[in-house]
Formats: sequence, structure tokens, C-alpha cells
Amino acid sequence: MNQNEEASQLTFALDGEVVHFTLGETIYEVARRHDRFIPTLCYDPRLEPFGACRLCVVEVKGQRNPVASCTMPAAQGMEVSTASERLEHYRKTLLEMVASENPTIEVSPLRGYSSQELSVLVERYEAKTGRFAGAHSGHSRLDDTNPFILRDYDLCISCYRCVRVCAEQEGDYAISVMNRGFHTQITVEFNGLLKESACTFCGQCVQTCPTGALADKKALRNG
Repeated sequence: MNQNEEASQLTFALDGEVVHFTLGETIYEVARRHDRFIPTLCYDPRLEPFGACRLCVVEVKGQRNPVASCTMPAAQGMEVSTASERLEHYRKTLLEMVASENPTIEVSPLRGYSSQELSVLVERYEAKTGRFAGAHSGHSRLDDTNPFILRDYDLCISCYRCVRVCAEQEGDYAISVMNRGFHTQITVEFNGLLKESACTFCGQCVQTCPTGALADKKALRNG
């Protein structure tokens, strides 16, 4: 049997169904290919897996705790569960923690292509948005008067998709992270304005943001 034939024989059990996978695929990628719903807020198929939001956790037989499916490589013979009472409770609690930070969940879809992701998941899981009310991370930069990108960081959930797409897709490294915990802030160099940074206003960060924290000013004006 040659290497290609061996690769075609790789299988694992996904919710009791035997599925094929190729070397290098993650559990999340295989699950999506087989129409399994696994929630996520930090995933973008264009970017390297990150595993920050932890919503995509699944249960793997032999593993003590749920694992992030977006970073866990599929392996021969593993047994994976993508939905259980335990997982659904875990995901709902995480969503409630994330949503409790934001002053609002419902935002205009004109803000960006992915701007409804958080609100859709909150509705799906019937998550209580005020359950963990407390300190907030991120502060809006409404003083940034550039005509293209609204920086409404009060809605930021620190998924880092904007940081990563700017670096991995555009190679600009204009967006970065400052501080930690509740003091985490998405920013640009020297915590300045976009026009003073390496930003080219390509809009990739706007289109990947799952909450509308980064928004298209022109679309909002014309909408």
C-alpha cells in the first residue's frame, strides 16, 4: 500500500459515524465537512488555528477535559463527540461570559460581513447577556476620525481575528494587543490612530470581526 492509499484509509468516529480524514486536518475541519455544527468566535478559515474562544471544544475519548477542535489534529481511531449536554452547557456559559462584557449584542449587519456571529450564537444558545456583568475590557477609539473604519472596542471580545488577519493575510502588522485580562485592548502602534499606523485601510479586519467592534463607516453612512 502506497502513502496515498494509506492516507485514504485514515478514519475516526465522529458522533458514532466513521469518517475519513487526511493528515493535517483538524477535528473542526473534518466536522464541518460532515455538516456538524460546532460554534466558534475566533475561527477564520483563512487564518492559522488559534483556539482562543474555546467554544469549539469537543469530547475525545481518553481525554480528561474537552479539547479545542480547531487546534486538535484528527488522529486514526479517535472517538469524538461534538454535542452533549456537558458541551452545550459549557458553550452556553462561555457565551454568557463573553456577552456580559458587551453593552449591546445586536448590531447593524452593515458593520461588516461577520458582525452578526456573536448575536446569532447568543440567540441559538439562549445565553443570558447580563449573567456575568462586571468589568469590561477594551475601550472604543471614537476619537479616530479616519473616514473608513469605526473602532468601537466596547464591543470587542478579544478574539484577535483582526490582529491575525492583518498579519497573516495582509502582512501589515498594523493591529496589535495591549495589556492583559480585563485591561486587554486592541490597538495600533503607540496606541495611536489608524492613519498614523501601518494600516492600509484594506478592510480585512472589519470583515472578519464577529461582533461589529470594527465597522465600515461608509456602509453605515450610506445604509
